[in-house]
Amino acid sequence: MPLKSRVAARTGAVMSAVVLGGLLAAAPQAAAADNTCSANVYKRTFYKNTTFSGSPVKTDCDSAIDQNWSGSPASGVPADNFGARWSVTRDFGSGGPFMFDVSATDGVRVYLDGARQIDLWYGTGDTARSTFLGFNIPSGKHTVRVDYVNWGGAAKVKFTYAPRTSAKYDQIKPLAPTGVKTAYDTKSRRTTVSWSANKEMDLAGYTLYRRPVGSGTWTNVATTTARGCTDPLVNPDDRTPYYYEVRARDKAGNTSPGSTDTIVRPLPVVTSLTGTYDKGTGKVTLSWPQNTEPQFDHYTVLSNDKVDGSWKWVPLGTTTGHTWTTAPVVPDGEWRHYRVLVTNDGGTTTYSPAGLDAYATNEVWLEIPDRIAPASAPELLVGSCEGGVRATAKDSTPSPLRDFTGFEIERREAGTAAWTTVAHQGYDPRPDPVFVTVCDALPADGRTYEYRARTYDAAGNYSPSSDLRAVTRPAG
Repeated sequence: MPLKSRVAARTGAVMSAVVLGGLLAAAPQAAAADNTCSANVYKRTFYKNTTFSGSPVKTDCDSAIDQNWSGSPASGVPADNFGARWSVTRDFGSGGPFMFDVSATDGVRVYLDGARQIDLWYGTGDTARSTFLGFNIPSGKHTVRVDYVNWGGAAKVKFTYAPRTSAKYDQIKPLAPTGVKTAYDTKSRRTTVSWSANKEMDLAGYTLYRRPVGSGTWTNVATTTARGCTDPLVNPDDRTPYYYEVRARDKAGNTSPGSTDTIVRPLPVVTSLTGTYDKGTGKVTLSWPQNTEPQFDHYTVLSNDKVDGSWKWVPLGTTTGHTWTTAPVVPDGEWRHYRVLVTNDGGTTTYSPAGLDAYATNEVWLEIPDRIAPASAPELLVGSCEGGVRATAKDSTPSPLRDFTGFEIERREAGTAAWTTVAHQGYDPRPDPVFVTVCDALPADGRTYEYRARTYDAAGNYSPSSDLRAVTRPAG
């Protein structure tokens, strides 16, 4: 039986089942003139033959394939033995089950990404016949192409493609929404969330969720078919940050994963704070990332100082910049603590607890170098020892008040300038007074030597020197 007779016997006037479910070989496609059509609109090309060979006679755009030509379909195209081709490339989102429906007189073929899906290629005269094909389309972008030829008589062709929205067929979740953006209004204390259009063709709407930072529980705050909405919930205070996410749902009732969580901080925060101490000026310079949120207004810089016997956070001033330089700070070797608060345009300021917090991102603990020397010179005693001079440095300061960690004893020959260190060591803290003694080996040459002593602290600062003590060695 010829192909035409076999197909006609199987289909009759109307086909109510799938014609070809597999992917058939791709048919060659003639080059079409360059023509840019709007998104999801077909590019249509006409040929004055039924083999789609040579250059097309005309190229234009067509929003739908639904034609009934009783003569020539376009200038330069014959009424019989012509070809028309439609193609469109679009994003099918998450994909899923789709239905292709086609009705035509004479020959019609439908392709997906160049692979033939429907093949009705025989003459019918003026009577159209139809068929449909249901199958799953993968996610992402795909090209649908329809080739139609008219060998004679009426030229009728209609084609549609659409998702199957029944939960019986569609169990594929939509893609998660993308491009989520937020805007916070400090006067109404509400957040407006917007997002990019979802690519799903069977989209039913979106649901907006939020949760406080630190909580794992999402709250459904709004359902909409638009690409944005304002959270109806009013924030209890501007200091509580929230995460927002959007989920898409399709007509079959499937819900997408949530969009990437987007944090909204009604009150901007200082994410990191650093400080440096300038030994030359004695000043501390603080720096932090500049906040760029629309609701940002200014910063307040504070120092933790002792006031009336207790430590308090004392404001140093305000700024809209991201650095601050203090007045000279006493180089006492102690830790200094600084904090930077943010105030938004609604007048809310970062909570500032009374205590210190080593983990707070808006707080810095800065060790100031110790440039304060021990206050008093030690006492120095000199005498004789076997083979030289005994020198002893001692200090009677009570243990809780000592501001030094060791003694240094130096010697020089009288009349010269250069000093030689003969002892530099810590002391045993148990005696009272504390001391360091050394026997300085010197030849018996009749020369006179001078000695001095001083104390030093852990930062390398030295006390004033003791009075000089002179010793003359006996001549040998």
